[in-house]
Amino acid sequence: MINLLTTADSQAVRAEYHRRLFVVVGLLSLSLILIINIVIGAFALILSWRRDEALARVAVAHREFTSEKLVTARRTTNEINTATKVLVAKPLAQPISTIYQHLIEKRLAGVQLTRLEFTATDGGQVSVDGQSTTRAAFLAYLEALRADPYFQRVESPVKNIIRERDISFNLTVFLAPTK
Repeated sequence: MINLLTTADSQAVRAEYHRRLFVVVGLLSLSLILIINIVIGAFALILSWRRDEALARVAVAHREFTSEKLVTARRTTNEINTATKVLVAKPLAQPISTIYQHLIEKRLAGVQLTRLEFTATDGGQVSVDGQSTTRAAFLAYLEALRADPYFQRVESPVKNIIRERDISFNLTVFLAPTK
């Protein structure tokens, strides 16, 4: 085959060919990257929806600890105490399960109680440990306890309200004297 192009023209054609090849390869690469990003973004969106759904199911499971279970626990405790006569010492005016029921019923959405410990000193006090998703939810729970006439006072250290989210708290709740 006879090459009719001069050397300069041949180099110009080759340079133009390389430039166009580079543009085509670049556009194809950009398209491929864009498609990959769209697919990954869709998966991330679907996974975030699934995560939110799973967190909602966990929250519902935490709230399912209801007062009916406390009533059942109170009956069982009373039956055991009657059968074994272990708690013959100074009886409380209210069963411990009633005290716990008051604490649990004041709980709002976003507040989870992790430990309740009753001490019969000074008329009765309960140490409450828990977690709250936000400071506002914790403060609402704290005010609900303070407004309840069943409790004399509620002590909360300052460290409970330092964080804005994911609060681990502890409270000391003193029972009001029985009349």
